[in-house]
Amino acid sequence: MASIGGVDDVQAGMGGRTAGNAGADRFTRLGIIVTVLVVVAGAAAQLIDYAFFGQRIRALDSASGGGVFGVIGDFAVAAAAVSAWLLAVRVRPARWVAALAALLTFLAADRVTGLHEHISHWLAFYLPVLLASFVGLAAVARGPSGRLRFGFYRGIRRPVAARLIGVGLALLAFSFLLHVAGQRLMLELGVNSEGLAYQIKVVAKHGAEVAGWLLITLGLLRSG
Repeated sequence: MASIGGVDDVQAGMGGRTAGNAGADRFTRLGIIVTVLVVVAGAAAQLIDYAFFGQRIRALDSASGGGVFGVIGDFAVAAAAVSAWLLAVRVRPARWVAALAALLTFLAADRVTGLHEHISHWLAFYLPVLLASFVGLAAVARGPSGRLRFGFYRGIRRPVAARLIGVGLALLAFSFLLHVAGQRLMLELGVNSEGLAYQIKVVAKHGAEVAGWLLITLGLLRSG
């Protein structure tokens, strides 16, 4: 009888985990759908403002700090930072995830305040922070297999979290490259900075950034 009871307990535990995974998968799918809708809406707003309103509606301009898409970008970075802190609560040891959370919190605060815009040669100061954040997120995505190399954790669910964080990091890298080199490339090609090509560049840069941070947020929530 004891053995039968033990089997029942195991089956009940497996059933609970299966139901939990199904719920997490539904949440992830919903998050991805919302991410796509947000990016598409932001792109549409930018192009509509350009085509029909001559960029006079600041709220629709994704390049404007006061625009709706800019606010969504602020929220996306902040959400990633909060997700990292939540992960630090769930995993042990927590010090490395806490360090990652602190880095993301700094990036979120900088995004909201625009601190780097007031620093000459800001990239020289911020590149180490960006690289450390990238490495930390990559380590979380690797999960147990990255433990020896990065000092990370048992218990991180790799498959879904790794894909979400990996795609998110790729999108952020693409956005960063557009930010650093896109304007210079367009000038060298003789592209009008107020034309459609420039608007597409702006849409791609900000859309990739927002999507990247939102996917990383989902990946961190699926970790641990």
